[in-house]
Amino acid sequence: MITRSGRVVVMDFGIAKGLAETTTGTVSGTPAYMAPEQARGEALDARADVFAAGVVVAEMVAPEGLGSLEARQKVWRGVHHEPPEVPDTPWALVVRQAVSHNREQRFASASALARALEEVTLRVEGAEDLRPYPGLASFSEEDAEYFFGRELEVEAMWKKLERPHLLALIGPSGSGKSSFLRAGLLPVVPTGWRLVFATPGTRPFADLARSLAEEFAGEPNVVQEFLQFEEPDVAVSLFSRWRRQHDHVLVIVDQFEEPFTMSSAEVQTRFAELLGRLALEADAHVLLSMRDDFLFHCAPQESLAPIFSELTPLKPLSGSSLRRALVQPALKCGYRFED
Repeated sequence: MITRSGRVVVMDFGIAKGLAETTTGTVSGTPAYMAPEQARGEALDARADVFAAGVVVAEMVAPEGLGSLEARQKVWRGVHHEPPEVPDTPWALVVRQAVSHNREQRFASASALARALEEVTLRVEGAEDLRPYPGLASFSEEDAEYFFGRELEVEAMWKKLERPHLLALIGPSGSGKSSFLRAGLLPVVPTGWRLVFATPGTRPFADLARSLAEEFAGEPNVVQEFLQFEEPDVAVSLFSRWRRQHDHVLVIVDQFEEPFTMSSAEVQTRFAELLGRLALEADAHVLLSMRDDFLFHCAPQESLAPIFSELTPLKPLSGSSLRRALVQPALKCGYRFED
C-alpha cells in the first residue's frame, strides 16, 4: 500500500519464514508468485523473495495493465514460462533476471534488485534542466516531488490534527519547518479539508485576513467585514462561516516567532487570543510553527496554553530519513550518489 505521504508499506507479510528454517518438503505460498524451487518444496533463501518481487514488478509494468483476471494470468504464464517471457519494456531485462528459473542467475538480494531498478529509473531525458534541491530556500508546494525523508512525521502530524484543535510545531532555526509544512503537509491534505496558510510578518492580522479572503473569492458582500478583521468578533465570525462550508478546516501560521519580534506586546496578545478563539469558537484546527527558542514567549499567553500539552518537535534528519532526503531527489532527476 502507498500512504498519503507516498511511503510504501507492507500490509501483509503472507507466510514469513526465517532463514534458519530450512525444512524441505513443505510447500506454502501463493502459486503465481512462487519460485520454482519453492513449488518443489526445496530449501529457500532470499532469491525466492526476489522471484516473487519480480512477478510483482512484471505486473506493475505490464503494458496492457491488469484490468482483468485474464490480463493478470497472462503475466503469470509469461514469468513461469521457461525461459521467462516478458513484454518488451525498459524493465524487461530486470524482470527477466529476477524471475529466472535458475536461482543462481537471479539477483542475489533485494538490494541488488533495487539497484537494478534504479538503473532503469536513471534513464531520464532532459534531466539537466531539473533542479532536485532548492538550495538555501525553503521547499514550496511546487517542490513537493523532491521533498523526502519526513514521510512518517507528515503522517503523524495529520493523525494529531484529527484530535486537538491547537497544536505547535517547533524546531531550531533552519530545521526545515516551512519546508515540512509547504512541501510535506500541504500536498497531502485529506479529502474534506480546507486550509489557509499565513506568515505573520509585521502585520499578523492583515496577513491572516489576506489568506482567508481567498476562500471568499466572488463574495463581494464580505469586503466590509474583512476591513474590520482586527475586531476579534468579526474575524471569528468569518472563520466560523468558512468552517461551516467544509468538513474540517486548518489554519497554519508559519514563523509564529515573528509577532514576538516585529509587533507590540498588545498586538501579540490580541493575535494569540484570536488564534485561541478560532480553535474554541470557530471549530478550526490551528497549527503554529515556530523556532523552539521562542516557545517561552507563548507561556504568558493564556490562550496558547493548549500547545504545551502536545508539542511536536521537528528533529534533525538522520539515518535512512537523511539518506532519502539527499538521494531520492537526485534519483528523480536521473542522478545517483556513488558513495
